[in-house]
Amino acid sequence: MFKNRLASLFIAALLPVSVHAADCPSADTAAKGFVLENTGARSEFHKAEGQIVKTVNHFGGSQQQTVFSFAGLFDLARFSKNEQYAIHPLSDLSRIGPLKKGARTNVAFLALGPDERADTRWSLELTVAGQESFSLGECKYKVFRIKQVTKRGDEQVDILSVLYSPDLQATLAKVYDEGTADEYTVRYDRIQSLTH
Repeated sequence: MFKNRLASLFIAALLPVSVHAADCPSADTAAKGFVLENTGARSEFHKAEGQIVKTVNHFGGSQQQTVFSFAGLFDLARFSKNEQYAIHPLSDLSRIGPLKKGARTNVAFLALGPDERADTRWSLELTVAGQESFSLGECKYKVFRIKQVTKRGDEQVDILSVLYSPDLQATLAKVYDEGTADEYTVRYDRIQSLTH
């Protein structure tokens, strides 16, 4: 009797207490909202009207930033206590999709701000370099590696690559100084539905 009870306890200890699937937001559930996190930030993603995604970023302590982006791919506006940034696209943004390897798009825009000249034309060149798999904890997503080059007139002012999930409509990582000794990546590590 004691042996049977001991064997039952041993078997029960080996069984998982509860079995649950990883909370992996998908194309079907992302519109309900989700959270991406890393050690320095928590970002809450909300689908807004049309192709607009609203993201509220929390950076350690009480710092907060609100971002409105086009399909989660590039920022249209950013607002925080220290920053007010907005652009007005001059190009038809509907031409950007669907994304596929080799696709190139040039988005002309005006930067809106008190210190910006109204006649200075900017551009954002998007080039889809490839497709890969990206893990966030137990969740895996198909992402496109998209090179983004920002220019003021003919002057290049920024260049980076983003790992973009079309299913989530979110940029999951940004790669700076790609292909150089100074290359570094800023990425999210965890994801969950906003309802948790």
